[in-house]
Amino acid sequence: MAARASQFDPYRKFKFKIKIGGQVVAGLTKCSALTVSVESKEYRTGDMDSFKQKLPGMVSFEAITLDQGVTQDKTFEAWATAMSNYLGNKGSDSQKTPNDFRKDIDIEIYNLNNERVKAYRVYQCWVSKYVAVPDLDANSADVMIQTITLENEGIQVMQ
Repeated sequence: MAARASQFDPYRKFKFKIKIGGQVVAGLTKCSALTVSVESKEYRTGDMDSFKQKLPGMVSFEAITLDQGVTQDKTFEAWATAMSNYLGNKGSDSQKTPNDFRKDIDIEIYNLNNERVKAYRVYQCWVSKYVAVPDLDANSADVMIQTITLENEGIQVMQ
């Protein structure tokens, strides 16, 4: 008996959770794609006139953008401003190093039955851009969204 197509439905994009430090960050509306790229290097040997070979080069991990409606929750703001305060020599973070502001995050994907079906760990994230308040418009009824962009050093599929 052939399997029904409904048994192989793709997962929905709207069922996900982001964990920072093992805690779910509530109210996230969007997470950009997790992208890994491997640079391609071409070379040609001296005995082959018209043929180039390709070798893998450097691996890079694209930045991840997280969007959240502006709330009283200070998780995004505290993480985003910690690095800039350190680099600007403001506040009481003078004993810290840039590595103190890196965090591993987990991105978990759920099916419609609220069962975790996929999970990824993103390593050594740090905030490279923070939008604390979006454009303000008195004629709009849109929700205010704050955004952080995270640089990272690796992505791993979790069990």
